[in-house]
Amino acid sequence: MFTVFDKITGMKNFSLVQSIIVCILISFVLSCQTVRYTTTKVQTLNPPKRNVNLSDTTNIAIVALLNARSSSADSVAVTKIAMSLKESLEESPKYESYIFPVYTVSSETYGNGLTGEQINEIGTNASADYLIALEHFDISDKQITQIETIDYNQIVISSLYKAVIRIYDVKKSAMADHRILDDTVNIIINLKPWELASSVQIPDKEDIILIAGKMAAKNYAKDIAPYWKEEVRYYYLSPEISYAENCIENEEWDKAMNVWMRYVDDNNRNLAAICCFNMAVGCEMIGEYELALKWMENVKLKNEKYYWEEYCNVLNKRITDKSLVNRAL
Repeated sequence: MFTVFDKITGMKNFSLVQSIIVCILISFVLSCQTVRYTTTKVQTLNPPKRNVNLSDTTNIAIVALLNARSSSADSVAVTKIAMSLKESLEESPKYESYIFPVYTVSSETYGNGLTGEQINEIGTNASADYLIALEHFDISDKQITQIETIDYNQIVISSLYKAVIRIYDVKKSAMADHRILDDTVNIIINLKPWELASSVQIPDKEDIILIAGKMAAKNYAKDIAPYWKEEVRYYYLSPEISYAENCIENEEWDKAMNVWMRYVDDNNRNLAAICCFNMAVGCEMIGEYELALKWMENVKLKNEKYYWEEYCNVLNKRITDKSLVNRAL
């Protein structure tokens, strides 16, 4: 009669010692299997980048200050940028149920800000406590660069933009905050292998202004309100826990965690460690950041090579950010 080890080795009448050696070798081979991992995306809620005190009011209006001496095209562009600012702020959970009214004001003294009279008039019409005013926007001449490598061929259109945005306290008829944003907007056009750079239509200045303006609006919204950001998280794969992948695709993190829980104390310490790591990721996905850190400690106990200090830093930041966001909401 053949034993299981006879079937593995093709030999009969193995001694006990030989059987133990084969068992150890099999365990070693299994433990040396390459561990695979994949990624998933998570939306993280981040605190405002600056501490701008608008009290707890939601009575805010947005103002586009137009230069009376500029062309109608410039006025249209500035108004559209103000609309982008409105949309960016309304994406924040702080203002998701609030619709910002947008007003346009033409000024002969463009660049000097809103007058006390304008602040009071708009504040009264909008029943607003604060005004967020886009008072200046401009871009530099575009620079066009072609980047050609073995892997890709691109045209990059670059421009510097400058935006001036002020917040006014209506009750005080005074400026409450002043912000200058300047950055570079890069527009990338990927050329197909058969395309010539000379045949590509380059965006004109009006198009670049709108693209840069939308970028400035999003950046400013992140300054004064909590904002969402998409990030990537890694988690481990193994044949024993393959069903969890289907659960994650359907965003059923509780079911995926049930799969991993079966193996967190497995005799295979590699499998136990990666399941503990995955449990940490699962806890983050359901908002249990402190519990996620405890699972990372279990990873270290099971097999330290799967312990990521960087991920612990991410979790600690999320704990801190949660407190800051709650204060900002």
